[in-house]
This record gives sequence, structure tokens and C-alpha cells, in this order.
Amino acid sequence: MVPDIKITEDPPPGLLSQLEKEIKSYNNISTFEVPFKSITLSIHKENILIGGLYARIPGDWLHTTLLWVTEKERGFGIGKLLVKKTESEAIKKGCKYSMLEASTSEAKDFYIKQGYEIYAELPDFPIKFKKRYYMKKQLC
Repeated sequence: MVPDIKITEDPPPGLLSQLEKEIKSYNNISTFEVPFKSITLSIHKENILIGGLYARIPGDWLHTTLLWVTEKERGFGIGKLLVKKTESEAIKKGCKYSMLEASTSEAKDFYIKQGYEIYAELPDFPIKFKKRYYMKKQLC
């Protein structure tokens, strides 16, 4: 009998959690699962959002997944302020390292100025002539 394979862009509710549960069970890792904390920062000017950062903390790693500053406010140190504040909070929560991905050379250059180093590059991602930069930094 041929299995029924379903392909969907929007998984039905519960499918992802079921898959995660099954893989953890198969790999016998449910007994030492590491819950993650998160840090979310936002900056407002005259009650209007002008920047924000979201990061997760698995174990002793800070993983920044989103950093955004409105185009009008770029170049005034807001991104740097968000990164520094997040790293400071992460250290208080026990983080020793930080990692992130950057998909533009502008972002890559910004993070290098914040002390990050590239440890891997993925060419042609997400489209041809673009790169994904994987970066890390020791926090303490």
C-alpha cells in the first residue's frame, strides 16, 4: 500500500507540535528538553514604533531573530542600542554567546561593528546573488 502524502503550505493545527513530540520521543530527548526564554524590545518616538528586536534564549545562547529600525531613524544608533540592551539582558539571564543570521551586506556590516564574526555563509539565499551570513559573538 502506498502511503498518503499530504503537502500543505499551512499545516493544520497541532501538526507541528505532534511532529516535534514524535521526533523528541524518537531521539529520546524529552527528558532533557531545554525550555527557551525570550527578549523583546521596542522603541517608540511620540507613541510610534520606530524599532524593535526579538531574540530567543536556548540554553546559554542568545539567538536574535528579528531586528528592525524604521528607515527614517536608521543611522542614529537605535539598532546599536537595541543590540547592546538585548545582550546585557541576555548576560543577566546566563547567556555566554550570541548568534544571528543576516541576509544583506548592510546587516552583516552592522553586526560586524557590534563585534560579531561570520562563521558561515550560504550563497544564493534566498534568491540568486544574495547571501545568508551566519554570525556569532562571545558575550562574556
